[in-house]
Amino acid sequence: MSDTVMKVDVAEWVERVRADPIAYQQRQTVEVVLNAIAMAAPQGAKMVLKGGILVGLVYDSPRQTTDIDLSADFPANSPVRDRVRDLLSSVFPRVAASLGYADLVLGIHSIQYLPRGLFETARFPALKLKIASARRGTVSEEALQEGKPTNCVIDVDISFNEPTHQIQVLELTGGQELLAYSLVELIAEKLRAVLQQVGRRRNRRQDIYDLDRLIAEQQIDENLRAQILEVFISKCRSRGIEPDRTSLDDPEVKRRSAAEWETMKLELGEVPDFEDCFARVAEFYWSLPWSRSL
Repeated sequence: MSDTVMKVDVAEWVERVRADPIAYQQRQTVEVVLNAIAMAAPQGAKMVLKGGILVGLVYDSPRQTTDIDLSADFPANSPVRDRVRDLLSSVFPRVAASLGYADLVLGIHSIQYLPRGLFETARFPALKLKIASARRGTVSEEALQEGKPTNCVIDVDISFNEPTHQIQVLELTGGQELLAYSLVELIAEKLRAVLQQVGRRRNRRQDIYDLDRLIAEQQIDENLRAQILEVFISKCRSRGIEPDRTSLDDPEVKRRSAAEWETMKLELGEVPDFEDCFARVAEFYWSLPWSRSL
C-alpha cells in the first residue's frame, strides 16, 4: 500500500453540477455512499474503489459516471449480502448529516448475488446493489420507505477474489479515508478488461477512452511501465488469459472496443475519434517492457 494519502475534493465534484437538480442529487448520493464505505472499513468490511468513478474523481475525467465499482477484501459467503446491507444502511443517516445533506435519505433498494445461484462457488462472484435516495418529506421518500425505486438510483458493484497489488489511500472531503486502486493497478485492470471482452463476449467502449486519457495526462516512466506490465500479467492469468505483446492486435478486441463508442456522447458531449484513441493505447501497450517479463 502507498504511504501517500491523496486528498480528493468530492464536495467540489458534487458542486460542479448544482444547476442540474437530478445530477446534483446523484452526486450527493455518491458522496454519501463513498463515505459510508470508508466508515464501514474499520468494522472489517474493507472495499477498494476502482473503475470509472475513480478515474473521474482522482484523475478528473469528463466521463462522469456515478456507478461505483469496488473490490472486496473479505470472503464471499452467504451472509455477506446481509452484512453489507446492514453495515451501509446503519451509517447512511450519520454520514448524510455529517456532510450537510440532512434532507437526503438513502436506502438500499436491492442487492443481488452474481452469478445467481452460484455465488459461493464462482471464482469471481459479485454483489450488485442499487442504492436509492430521496429528499426528506417528498413523495420519493415515501416510495423509498416502501421499497420502491425513486428517481435517483445509483449502481454499486462489489467484486470478490480480485487479485490486488497496489492500493492507495484517498482522503475524502471531511476526512474519511477510502482505499482505492493506484494508477498502476487501475491501468493494469483496464488493460485486462479490454482483452477480456472477447472471452466474456461483452463490449466495453469506456476502457479505451479512460486508458487514453490516463496515458496522456499521467507521468508514466519506465519503472511504472514495468509495474503495470507485472500487475497486468498477474490479473490476466487469474482469468485464464496469457497475454503477450500482440494480444491487442486481435481484430475482435478492437471491434468490441469500438462498439457503441458514439454512445459516450451522452456523457461527454463530444466524443474523440476512436481510431486515434485506440492507436495511442496500442502504442503504449506495445511499449511495455515485454522482453523483461516473459
